[in-house]
Amino acid sequence: MMCDHIRRFGQPEYNRVLSSHGARRRALGHTQCQELLIDHGATVGQAKNGAYVFLHHHGDEEATKPGSQEQYERLLTAFGAKAKAPRDCVKYLEGLGYSYGQAKTAVYQYRSRHGLIGR
Repeated sequence: MMCDHIRRFGQPEYNRVLSSHGARRRALGHTQCQELLIDHGATVGQAKNGAYVFLHHHGDEEATKPGSQEQYERLLTAFGAKAKAPRDCVKYLEGLGYSYGQAKTAVYQYRSRHGLIGR
């Protein structure tokens, strides 16, 4: 059973397709989610990334709270982000209720501002 083909290839659309097919409820794996997205018009690369974010970063959940770069700055500094791996910082912010996208962007901005990119 196919729903409308994906027109916009962004995470919200991947989430919609995967959620509408009960990917979490049915405990679909990465390959199965990827195949569903491909069946709905995503490229292999898009499907791979979309399925990964959906499964591992709660891509089907919207941000539960707003955040500002100043808030992220304070939180990441208190966490000791300068000495931690970027993925650990992202997971930390996700644990505080921020979405994966919010956390990823906040950590990138933080690392960029503090000269940590490329280290």
